[in-house]
Amino acid sequence: MPDLDTPERIDAFIDAFYEHVLDDPLLAPVFLDVAAIDVPEHLAVIKGYWRKMLLGHDSYRRNMMARHEAVHGRCGLEARHFERWLALYRAILAARFQGPYARRADTLAVTIAGNMQRWLHSRKGTDRARRRVRGVEP
Repeated sequence: MPDLDTPERIDAFIDAFYEHVLDDPLLAPVFLDVAAIDVPEHLAVIKGYWRKMLLGHDSYRRNMMARHEAVHGRCGLEARHFERWLALYRAILAARFQGPYARRADTLAVTIAGNMQRWLHSRKGTDRARRRVRGVEP
């Protein structure tokens, strides 16, 4: 199996992963209804994020936490959302890729999901999420 060591392979992984996310009965409503993503635009952003994280590309310059705070403020992301996202991510990754970059992607996903969940469910994170929904930038 190939590794996630090129932009094209990262793109292929993200496309495969989001096919499952956007078909998932728990996650699809969060992405499509609550966050109301434009799928092609979102995929381009997420591909840029993972290229930055894995290959050091300078293509992602957004505040990831702010966007997730806003979604959390609207729907209350729960542990089950993070668990499902991570399970799908890891399953698709393991089925299609292996090597040092794939292992790094796996480790990063576990860390990111855990950190994000802890932050959003903290008092400060929840307060910031509520303020974002009200249009008050923290």
